[in-house]
Amino acid sequence: MAPALFAVGIGIRASLVGAIAFAILELLATQHLYATAIVLSGIAALILVDLARYVSKGDRMLERFVEGLAAGELEHPARGVGGFGRLRGAIERVVATLDAARLRPQQQIDHLQTLIDTVPVAIITLDDAGKITLANHAARRLAGRAMSTLEHLSTLGAAAGERLSQLAPGKRGVLRLGNGQRVLATAARFSAGGRQLRVFSLQNIESELDAVELRAWQDLLRVLAHEMMNSLTPISSLAESVRPLLSSAVLEAPNGALRDVADAVDVIACRSSGLMSFVERYRKMAELPPPSLMPLPVADSIRRIDQLMRPTLDARGITYSSSIEPSNLTIRADGDLLEQALINLLHNAMEASSAVPNPKVELRCRLHDEHCTISVVDNGKGLNSDCVEQIFIPFFTTKPGGSGIGLSLARQIAHAHNGQLEAAANEPQGAVFTLSIPRY
Repeated sequence: MAPALFAVGIGIRASLVGAIAFAILELLATQHLYATAIVLSGIAALILVDLARYVSKGDRMLERFVEGLAAGELEHPARGVGGFGRLRGAIERVVATLDAARLRPQQQIDHLQTLIDTVPVAIITLDDAGKITLANHAARRLAGRAMSTLEHLSTLGAAAGERLSQLAPGKRGVLRLGNGQRVLATAARFSAGGRQLRVFSLQNIESELDAVELRAWQDLLRVLAHEMMNSLTPISSLAESVRPLLSSAVLEAPNGALRDVADAVDVIACRSSGLMSFVERYRKMAELPPPSLMPLPVADSIRRIDQLMRPTLDARGITYSSSIEPSNLTIRADGDLLEQALINLLHNAMEASSAVPNPKVELRCRLHDEHCTISVVDNGKGLNSDCVEQIFIPFFTTKPGGSGIGLSLARQIAHAHNGQLEAAANEPQGAVFTLSIPRY
């Protein structure tokens, strides 16, 4: 229909021009009506101008389309342009195809960016000019602030930033960040848009390393406990058997040397019994029962801990507070194990802050990235940088008379819940121990 309409429009205009031209010649040749001939010439000129404009509409439509392509913009042809329906339809199909082709890469980029943002591995790119880009959400969360130049890597920790900048493509290494977190760093190089880029991936392996260390310590404890008990049990049994015989012999025939032997056997019996109790106590660390996970309102556990710990804290003059956000926070956890871990952390905080003026201890529960984080904060003497990496090792302690199992046990409980326990400095003074476990 449209091509026929275009041809009809051209035919009508051409016929009118032909008829007017014939009429003009007839008027001039037979009747000498010059004024009428001039008027008809003007009408013919107008028809010719309209015919030229009508024909050029297609050119203008194509011209706008090509200019739009050159400018990076796709312009749809105007509606209501008679006689060019086929051309307009073809242009609209081309525009639709180009629009889809242009959107497809952007959709792919958006899809890939969404995937990268869901990856827990932090990705950082560095170009030859030293410009840094935090490529995903994990990288921005890890950095904690904007990073644009190579010097900003020190935000991750001076030593970690220097090692990361020197990490050669294809190499990997374990770095300890400024917050104490251990990450596996991997470096690579690639080209993009004519630029050479280095890409670093930082994978948090703290929980994996902690789990390996815990298993190693548990295995060691089992072996040591087994071997020590095998040796101590017969010694203790023999000493207990000999003691009454020697005591009777001393009573029947008093003798200084025999009395010394009897006293020595008493010491052996008491000491071996004490050692067996000691070994049995620490063997329990390697036999932590699996958690019985069930819905646990955090407020209920915190309320029980408050009732248990507040009298002791008040008696020592320590200001204590607890908070939960949101107040209805519920997690899947073993309440008994979780409370035991928090009590151990609170005891440590209480002892650390007792020796400072205006001692304070705070218990904070927060929901962060679908993890429940429970932090025990104190303003005590803080963490010694020389032993901060050893505080979770079983039997390691800096307290006189300490057993060295409280923090280790708390970390085992965290890992039993697929979580982790971290230590950090509290500004301006003190320490923060944060137990983080998945909400569900």
